[in-house]
Amino acid sequence: MAFMNTLLSAEMTNLIGKFLLVLYNAIGDFGWTVVVFTLLLKTVVLPLDIWQKFSMRKQSKAMERIRPQLEKLQKQYANRPDILRQKQAELQKKEKIHVFASCLPMIITIVIFFVVWAGFRALVAYENETIVEKLLVIYNENVGKVSTEELNSMLAAAYEPEGWLWVKNVFMSDIGTNVIPDLDTYLGTIGATLPELPTSVTYDTLVGPAIKLYNKTSFWDAARWNGYFGLPILSIVTSFLSTKLMQSQNPQMPTGTEEQQKTQQTTTKILNYVMPLMLGIFAIIYSAAFAIYYFLSNVYSTVVSLIFNIIVKRKDKEEKDRLLSTTYVVGGKK
Repeated sequence: MAFMNTLLSAEMTNLIGKFLLVLYNAIGDFGWTVVVFTLLLKTVVLPLDIWQKFSMRKQSKAMERIRPQLEKLQKQYANRPDILRQKQAELQKKEKIHVFASCLPMIITIVIFFVVWAGFRALVAYENETIVEKLLVIYNENVGKVSTEELNSMLAAAYEPEGWLWVKNVFMSDIGTNVIPDLDTYLGTIGATLPELPTSVTYDTLVGPAIKLYNKTSFWDAARWNGYFGLPILSIVTSFLSTKLMQSQNPQMPTGTEEQQKTQQTTTKILNYVMPLMLGIFAIIYSAAFAIYYFLSNVYSTVVSLIFNIIVKRKDKEEKDRLLSTTYVVGGKK
């Protein structure tokens, strides 16, 4: 288990990071900690997700109900786009249809995404800082007492990168990158800070032995890749599926002229492709731990959407059958 309780100068201040830290200390494996955290978080926000879906369904039904009136307005004010938009807005307001509501699920999703990402980023930085601090303690306790070769062996053995399934270090990306971060990755991508080091000691002094033991000698040294792009690919694919299902539940707002509606539809299609790809890049660049969260979060959302769609379709069919039955009786044909 990583050295989460060896606190020297590293400090966890992010709330999400603190909660992850508590789970990690209880479970002892960070990969499975992420799985538990994801299921807990998605279950907590599930009522909000369901409320959004029912709200979208209500909006969608309202749009279908007033569609003939909207089409009539389009024909009536085809050459007067300003008045057309005004009349459409008045009709939608009368029916309590809010254009902003269709953007709400995406906005909430993005907000949660970046809040959680910040928590993971803080914890990954914290984890790397505590490892360097422990190596510094080992170095200070043994320098001059053992040979340089023995000291390097101790430092390499003490690093202990934590793996999960095929990923060798869950705190590094699941791609063909190194298992142990070099100084540029440590300070840049990870965003960690170095503890105060003695004049004669550098990052490479402490971490160099582990880098030599675990890291690849060239890009083609695939046996020493940290991962094999599995989680990033799965994250992007499931993100597309989740976004597509979410958009299928959103009401279409046919506002403006026909040309403006085509532009809106094109923009929506582009967003449906660009947003999953952009968010998926985080799963490529940052830690495999975050990629686990993003992948499972998408799977959870996709399953919920599929179940919701099945229930809604069944309910719609029952309402349609009941309406047809009522019409049949009223018509005197029974």
